[in-house]
Amino acid sequence: MPSARRNRWGLIATYAVLALAAAFVLFPLLWALSASFKGPTDVLASPPRWIPPTFDFSNYTRGLFAPKFLRYIGNSLLVVAGALVVSVGLAVHAAYAVSRFRFRGKDALLFIIWSTVMIPGVSIIVPLYLLAVDLKVYDTLFVVIIAYSAWLVPTLIWLLRGFIETVPYELEESALVDGCSRLKAFYVVVLPLLRPGLAAASVLVFVTIWNDFLLAFSLTLKDENRLLQVGLYSFVTELGIEWGPLMAATIGSTIPVVLAFALLQRQFIQGLTGGAVKG
Repeated sequence: MPSARRNRWGLIATYAVLALAAAFVLFPLLWALSASFKGPTDVLASPPRWIPPTFDFSNYTRGLFAPKFLRYIGNSLLVVAGALVVSVGLAVHAAYAVSRFRFRGKDALLFIIWSTVMIPGVSIIVPLYLLAVDLKVYDTLFVVIIAYSAWLVPTLIWLLRGFIETVPYELEESALVDGCSRLKAFYVVVLPLLRPGLAAASVLVFVTIWNDFLLAFSLTLKDENRLLQVGLYSFVTELGIEWGPLMAATIGSTIPVVLAFALLQRQFIQGLTGGAVKG
């Protein structure tokens, strides 16, 4: 087989696999979009229809634009912002320390930090619940922020550590010679060069918190303290599932994630590849 024909068939096969993967990912979203415009009878119709006979826009009024749903979005954004400041702030300093300093037991400490990532989240729900109750912070957004931050810090340390190691140490030495302290050299020289890595860490924090259900469900009880992913569960009632409003709210909940990744896509990919070079 000539080389050009072989390359053409290889390209066709590549695009075919990518098209199948895209269809596999987009099919649930397209079906959710279709169901968000259907009435209760059309959702359960057999055989199912992609295009409803009549479009029911009230699902978005009851789901996406309901006051309680907007409150859920506000709670989620507040938790994301708080966890972002706490987790990235701690992780970037810890990553700098393990990247630039040598001290006894560093490798063992890194191994212990990384091993915490392997612990299933469901196994620590009960201890977290009891600790939150004892500290009288249960059913508050504060405990949710702290819990998510503690969960994300180990992963962020390893991500940012690899990226910090790509920054030439000579730049810091020049700043130290000019009279900067070690901490000032970090803030003035190193930190501005970590913007792609920080963007990657920010997207990781945002997507993790936005998509998680178990932790937010276990640490909050009142409706006014629920996060978005827990609020979606409120459409599952004892009388049945409100498919139309649920799908409308689900479609709306994906928009912030898509926008965040679209705006920070270049920095996210650059940060991941930069962190993978020497991680």
